[in-house]
Amino acid sequence: MELKWDCLLHVLVILFSTKKIHAVQRFVEMPSYTEVNPGEDALLKCRISEKRGVCSWQKDNKPVGIYRGKYEWANENSPVGGDCSLWVRAATLQLDDGQWQCQVTASNYDVQDALSSPPAPLAVRVPPQSPRILFNGSHVLPGQNITVPAGSRATVVCEARYGNPPAYIEWYLEKERLTAWSQTNASEVERPRVWAARSVLELGATRSAHGRTLACRAHHPSYPAPYYRDSYTMLDVTYAPVVSINGADASTLANLEEGSSALSLECRANGNPSPYVWWTRNGQVIPTNGPKLILAPIVRNHSGIYGCQARNSAGTSDSVKIEIDVKYPPRVTWVGPDTVVEANLFSQITLECKAEGNPPPSYQWYHSPGGAARINDAQEEGVPVSSTPQLQLHNVSYAQHGRYTCVASNRIGLQDRSHQSEAIRVNVLGPPVGEARGAAHAWRGAAVRLHAALCADPPPRRAVWTWGSLRLDVPGELGRFSSLEPSSENGCYRYTLLVSNVAPDDARAYVLRVENERGSSTHAVALTVHDNFSLTETSHAAPLAAAALVSAALLVLVLCLVVRCRRRRESVEYKTDDLNSEKTVLPADAVYTPRVPASPPVPPSVAGPPGPPGAAVPRAATGGRYSPGALQVRRAAVVLQPPTTV
Repeated sequence: MELKWDCLLHVLVILFSTKKIHAVQRFVEMPSYTEVNPGEDALLKCRISEKRGVCSWQKDNKPVGIYRGKYEWANENSPVGGDCSLWVRAATLQLDDGQWQCQVTASNYDVQDALSSPPAPLAVRVPPQSPRILFNGSHVLPGQNITVPAGSRATVVCEARYGNPPAYIEWYLEKERLTAWSQTNASEVERPRVWAARSVLELGATRSAHGRTLACRAHHPSYPAPYYRDSYTMLDVTYAPVVSINGADASTLANLEEGSSALSLECRANGNPSPYVWWTRNGQVIPTNGPKLILAPIVRNHSGIYGCQARNSAGTSDSVKIEIDVKYPPRVTWVGPDTVVEANLFSQITLECKAEGNPPPSYQWYHSPGGAARINDAQEEGVPVSSTPQLQLHNVSYAQHGRYTCVASNRIGLQDRSHQSEAIRVNVLGPPVGEARGAAHAWRGAAVRLHAALCADPPPRRAVWTWGSLRLDVPGELGRFSSLEPSSENGCYRYTLLVSNVAPDDARAYVLRVENERGSSTHAVALTVHDNFSLTETSHAAPLAAAALVSAALLVLVLCLVVRCRRRRESVEYKTDDLNSEKTVLPADAVYTPRVPASPPVPPSVAGPPGPPGAAVPRAATGGRYSPGALQVRRAAVVLQPPTTV
């Protein structure tokens, strides 16, 4: 029986020992928020149940060693039992203020019971600066007042900076504690371990509050008893100013012209306290000497919308605005893209013109193929081509080369003003271009000039006339054919082929081939040769010739009858009066033709070729004296002369 009890006791001891070995360590007391005055000692408490591991501490996530006189275990040299508390001796803000953690290693390497407490702040007290009141972003100095408009709400700020922990702020109006306020605490940027306490008060300004004292009170345990400090200011309830502008009416301001005499305006403000007055132009503040605005002399930069405002501690007045519009003539400030523009044939280019002026100017482009355009002059040159700031030339041709000028215009009062830009030279580059075919007419035996006109840039470097199997360079001569040096004007060229003593065989097409650096082109001129003596050269000549023959026969018959009648009357004695009276009834184009002896016929070789069909045939007079019977009437005859082709 005794042996049985011994065995039971042995089993109980073994079970008790096993249970004790496997007990898990845990926190009984963890570090908590602690405050300490600078230079004093602080005890950071930490107690562990079933402690088997090794105690240690961390500050701001960094391990802290045990140093005599600075960091010491609460139980003299080492932790005893489960007490891992730590003394922080002679605490300072720089070394000791921060987040502290108590840690214990695991009971064994195979047991996961290591401990680490949550961070606990250790605050080393630092007394904050005396509280300060801020209004409208500015500090209110002792003896200064806070001026607020009646009926408005004023935002007043109290701050107590560089304290640890942050100060607690309250507001008082006289002895009445105010409740409508909020407080925020922020770490100082340059000193992160101290705090700035900031309290904002929304104060409704009433006339009953005028002259009362507003107090800001900051509480902190580092302050001397009674552990708070105050800052005071006085409330001054005012009213906002009202402004008006005097000096000129709207019509005067809207019709100012550059160079006019000085303009003086005054901004009158009524407010309490005396307000500050300023002027703005287009929203920007301009410097002035007090409420008066003087513009002298008037220049274009004075144009704009002017505003007058006033401000005092109660608020800012509404802005009263007027518009000053200074008129000035136009001036072209830029044309481009350059003074010389080169464009390929059939391409597209854009010319642009910029001008300043008030009223805003209108634009007109002029084109002058031969030279600079002179606008608004007795010898005006140039053709208007566009009335927009941008001139777009599409599918550029040689006709569009030349000089382009832009004229900007506006109207000031009753006068038109304008300004002309420098000319832009447009050079159109491409192969020779002209009419593909032409025509010329010549009389047989005469001379004729065949012409072909074309444009090219760069200028042609070679030209040649060809017809049949013949070829003639320009300039040059080949028998009856001469190719003359071309005449040029504004990038266009006129080629001439001179054909002397034209023969029927010369009727053909003459082809001119012209080349330049960018290509070549051909131009044909068809020559038609007319026979001087052919009545049936064309289908239209025969009826005209027949009509001319009939007219000539009738004329001869009438002349014969007249001559016969005159001879019969020769035997009758005419009085001078009768003769004179008979002369008076003659037609205005009648002439007296003396009678001359009949001459033998002249051979055609001597007399020359007969006139063209339809010409009047003169008759030889017969007789030896002047008489009414010898009077002949010469009528004008239409004679077709061989034309000369130029």
